[in-house]
Formats: sequence, structure tokens, C-alpha cells
Amino acid sequence: MRFLDLISLPLSALWQQKMRTLLTTLGVVFGSFVLAASLSIGQGVQDIFEQISRRNDVLRKIQVGLGYKPKVPDPAQHKVEVKGVFAEGRKQRLQRSIVGDDQASSTVDVIIDRQTLQKLAAIPHVEQVVPTVFARGFAVLNDQSQYATIGSSPVENPECQTRIVAGRFFQSPHEKSLVLHEYLLYQLGLTTDADMEAAVGRQIRLEFRRMHGQTKFELNLHKSDNTHSTREELAVVDKITNQLPAIVPKLELTAADLLVLKNTFQSGPAPVTQTFQHTFTIVGILRSRTPEEDRRHWDPLRTHTEIVLPSQTAVDLIEDILPKGSAVADRAVVMIDRAEHARSVVDQINELGLQSWAPLEHIERERLMYLLIFGGMTCVAAVALLVAALGITNTMLMSVLERTREIGIMKAVGASNGTLQFIFLLEGALIGLLGGSCGLLACWGASFPGDAYIRTLVSRDMKFDIEGTLFVFPPWLMVVVMTFAVVVTTLAAVCPALRAARIDPVTALRHE
Repeated sequence: MRFLDLISLPLSALWQQKMRTLLTTLGVVFGSFVLAASLSIGQGVQDIFEQISRRNDVLRKIQVGLGYKPKVPDPAQHKVEVKGVFAEGRKQRLQRSIVGDDQASSTVDVIIDRQTLQKLAAIPHVEQVVPTVFARGFAVLNDQSQYATIGSSPVENPECQTRIVAGRFFQSPHEKSLVLHEYLLYQLGLTTDADMEAAVGRQIRLEFRRMHGQTKFELNLHKSDNTHSTREELAVVDKITNQLPAIVPKLELTAADLLVLKNTFQSGPAPVTQTFQHTFTIVGILRSRTPEEDRRHWDPLRTHTEIVLPSQTAVDLIEDILPKGSAVADRAVVMIDRAEHARSVVDQINELGLQSWAPLEHIERERLMYLLIFGGMTCVAAVALLVAALGITNTMLMSVLERTREIGIMKAVGASNGTLQFIFLLEGALIGLLGGSCGLLACWGASFPGDAYIRTLVSRDMKFDIEGTLFVFPPWLMVVVMTFAVVVTTLAAVCPALRAARIDPVTALRHE
């Protein structure tokens, strides 16, 4: 039998039973549509997720915070006496509470000092360690002072660089300069555009206060308008605090009141407030963020302070104003060379006793969730195709019965069993090819209104604009859908093909 005959016979059989072929093919179309949609949306979501997460290299950033390590217990503490009669278990719990050796106090902070920063920088695959410094002090310009928050930033900080409205951003992590918010300049008395522009290049003084002494008594000034106290107000409060030990005995207090305050003041030097002053050059002025910038993705290097210093300059400043042995940074951001090394770097950071958080860990959890969702959709599509396969098997079994006499004639003129099997298997493959193609085309057509609808929902509910499309059709997806549809329908035709090959030609020729 010629090859063209082998092709034309299945096509002719399908065409003669148009309605049956259409209904059978619709099941394959539906299954292929669901399969293509699940794979397309799944890949599209993954692509958009990767695009968003890789923006500004967020996957290469690991945030490091203070850590905790167990406190070595002191055997002598467990000899403390517990008054009363208690069961042994309760007695031990009370004993631990008395000596402060409970779970809440059994750990000590692992601070981030200069040595810790050096250890972090020495970890393999770490390209840069950016300390995050936060402080509060007074900015003094033209004899005007204003309380302000101070933070640090690396030189490569696009988020800050885009907000510069005058001057420039940092060129070196060690330069003795700063950038500050335009509103802070306004609070310092610069009320014209020209004054603010002229502030670039000028010197500004930062003042910090630190109290020394053994007093346990501290006065705080709470203003009715909730504004921070000025330098002058704090200076007066310091004077009152310094005179308290001498003033208290002269107050109208009873002997019992004085006894209560007896342990409040310690012997030794009187409390003294020390002021630290550092002068910096203003090199740039920052504006506020726009609402669109506020809605952008989270970045551990984003600064929310009014004054920004270069990262290493900020560390030097903190070392000067805080006692020795204090932490120089509240946290740090570790930049690694590739996102794939995040897990190993996190493990080594944890070995130092520090806490760490990598965005990659959160993203992997999100990926798992999406994988489960779209995996479920793919299973539904596979079930739909299997149901369609049962329909194909039933349809082709009926076709074998209807074409029994035709099969007998083909065998009588020399058609082999293999030829008959090939004809029926080809019919099944053609149904799969047609159904898979139509399913793919239907999915592609539905992707346009579907993508527009999802974009509208995300923009309305999450205030976020999706870049790219949620429906993607890479070549591998089309190959997978078509191959799966053809394989399923071809396998569904195996049983009818075997039955057709077993028909006795003599019996078939007598069949009416």
C-alpha cells in the first residue's frame, strides 16, 4: 500500500464522521487549552517575578542584624536560696528567675563592630559589606540648629542618586561630606531656592550629646507640641539633673521619701553631658520620594533619614561619639557576587552569631507556592486529556465495528496487520494534532483579554504596574503541549488498532 493511501484513509474516515470527529476533538482542545494556559501563565509569572526581584540586584543583598549567643552559666548563681517550701521543679524555676538566668536573659548580643565588618568582608563570595548606621543629633548652620536623624549610604545607591536635586552624591565611602534633605535646610532658615542652591559646598556642624556619670535619675522634657527639645532646652535640663543630688535633701520630703531615693543617687562623680562636634561639607541636597517611588520594591539600602553620610565616614563618626566596645552599626548589608551563593554565605554569617535575612529565601518560598498552584492546573489539564483519550478510545472502537467489512476487504487485498494498526494509530495522532493546535490557538487568543484583565486587577488593588506579559509562549511550551496531546490520543488508539488487526477477513467479508 502506498504511503499516500495510508495518509488519505485516516483523513477520509475522520471526514466521513464529521460530528463524531468534532465532539471527540473538542475534549482534546479543552485539555490542551488548560495545559497551555497553566504552563504559559506559570512561565510568565516566573519571568515577571525574576524581573522584579533582580531589579537593583536585590537578590545579591543579605541583611545582617545583631545576633545572640548563649550566656555561659555561673555555677555560683544556682546556690541562691529560695525561701519557702516548693516542689523541686518549681524551686529550680524560681531559682533561675531570681538569678535572671531564664530564657529571656540567657543570651547576649553579638554586636556589629569594625572587627565584625572585617569578618563579614572575608567570607567567600562577598564583594562588599555596607554598614547601616543610624544616629540622632543636631545639625547647626548659621547659628540655627535643628534636631535630625542621620544615616549612612554606600556610594552606589541609585535610590538616593535619583533624588539629588542639587550638587552630587558621594564619590568615596571615606569622604568627609554629607547630603541632606531640602526640608531640613528649610527648617534651618533657608527659605529661597537661591539660598538652598548656595548651601552646596558650605560647612555644616553635627552635634551629639552623651551623658557620663553614675546617676540613676534622669529628667526628660516633654513639650506640648510633641516637637523635639532644642539644644538650649536640653542644656537647661542637664543643669537641673546635675544639681539633683544636692537639691533633693532640701525638698519638702519625708524621711521615708528620702529613704526611697537613697539608692537612686550613687556616690562618685556627678553626671556630665559630653558634646561631640563634627564638621562636614554639604555636597548634595535630596528631595522627598514620589508616591511611585514609595511603591517600589523593598531595598535594604533605602535610607529614611534627613542626613546621609558615606558608609565608612558614618562608622568613624559612631566610633568617636560612642564608648569603646559599642556597636558601630545597627545592621549591615552584605553584597555577594551571585545570587546562587546566598545560602552558603547566610550559613557562614549565622556561624558568626549574627542574624541574617536573604530576599532569595523569601523568593524561593514564593516560587514554591506558584509551582504548587500551576502544578495543580497542569494536573487538571492532564486529567482532561485523559478523559478525552477515553472518548477517543470509545469512538474508534465504534469505528472499528462500523468498518469491519472495509477492514476485511483491505486484508483480502493484502493489507498486513501492521498496516491496519498504523492507520488507526494515525487517526488518533491526527485528532491529537488537530486538538492540540486548536487548544494552543485558543490559549493564545485568550491571552490578550486575560493579560489586560489581570493587569487591571493588579494595578487597581496592588498599585503596581506589571512590565511584560503574563502569558508567554516559548518554543518548548508549544512542543510540550503538542507532543503530550498527540501521545495521549495515539495511545488511546492502541486498543482499537489491535482489535482491527485481529479481525478475521473471512468473517469480516460476511459482516453486514
